[in-house]
Amino acid sequence: MKPLTNYQRVSQYLVRVFKLVNETYFNNSLDIPTITVQSTIGAYGHVSVQKVWHNAETATHELNLSADYLNRPIENIVATLIHEACHLYAMQNHIKDTSNHGIYHNKRFKALAEARDLKISRHEKYGWTITEPTEKLLDFCIENQLEDIQIVRQSSLMLIGTPGKTVTRKPSSTRKYFCPCCGNSFRATKNINVLCLDCNIPFIQAG
Repeated sequence: MKPLTNYQRVSQYLVRVFKLVNETYFNNSLDIPTITVQSTIGAYGHVSVQKVWHNAETATHELNLSADYLNRPIENIVATLIHEACHLYAMQNHIKDTSNHGIYHNKRFKALAEARDLKISRHEKYGWTITEPTEKLLDFCIENQLEDIQIVRQSSLMLIGTPGKTVTRKPSSTRKYFCPCCGNSFRATKNINVLCLDCNIPFIQAG
């Protein structure tokens, strides 16, 4: 796959990843939203309560990923997609998963998310909303050969939570290995030594 270094390619990629999420975690039950990439300082993503995108035939919800945090490790991007997809699932199935105008995430949301390979922790103000990938979600990313996004909007105000706290990119929990001879590649969650059986030479970890 070509490196994810331009906006158009990333937009198409996110739609593909959402469809994988829908198939794997929601049995293809979700209506596909319009996926956008816009600046939302202080949030990794959001989903609209109403169907705000319209054409002559259909209307869809908006699922936005923040452009300011787009180059986080792919497992974290996927975790945010699943988080927002859980809200879509709740809306479609009339499950009240938030309160206080959608700000506070309750235990119904926690249950929906943790059933889909997310680790959910409680925020004092926003409830059960702190979202992290589990080992099973890392396996999902590896099995589907999902790649990190290499483009981000560099805002002059990279703030989250409280003023003065700068968001730094965490290293990915996965590692990419490739054969320098034939180009075969794979991902792993730890450092390993593996031979390419086609070429009989060691795989090299990508820098």
